[in-house]
Amino acid sequence: MKTKYKILIALTLLAVFGLGAAAGVLGERYFVHKKYRRPSAERPHPPSLESWAKELGLTEDQQARIREIFKKNEDRMKAYRTESRDRLGEIRRLLRDEIDTVLTPEQKKKNEEMIRRFEDRRKNDPERNPQRDRGEPARRPARDKGDKS
Repeated sequence: MKTKYKILIALTLLAVFGLGAAAGVLGERYFVHKKYRRPSAERPHPPSLESWAKELGLTEDQQARIREIFKKNEDRMKAYRTESRDRLGEIRRLLRDEIDTVLTPEQKKKNEEMIRRFEDRRKNDPERNPQRDRGEPARRPARDKGDKS
């Protein structure tokens, strides 16, 4: 009879230990690291032209004119994004050039490799690169090996 109780106690302790370990892992993952998670990518979107037309009672002519305004604005925003992306790239190149003046040749090679790894991780991150999920090509051109940027 004593052996039966010993086995029962051992199994109970083993089950309690297993449940405690599982609860600890899940608790750490969902509660402790919660403050380190990125905020959700959910952003409020402006109303669509269809919802504007319905709520405001827009005529076909008004809808066509608003479509043209959207199109013109889209072109402006695209030009702005291109300009700001180019300017940011230039600032990054200047930063790298300044840092390269401080580093030894061996450190420069290691630094370039670190930057390449970072850029690869960043390109593969769907939260930072939503075009990847939609099957669109990445917008930033690949760097040449001879390019210092």
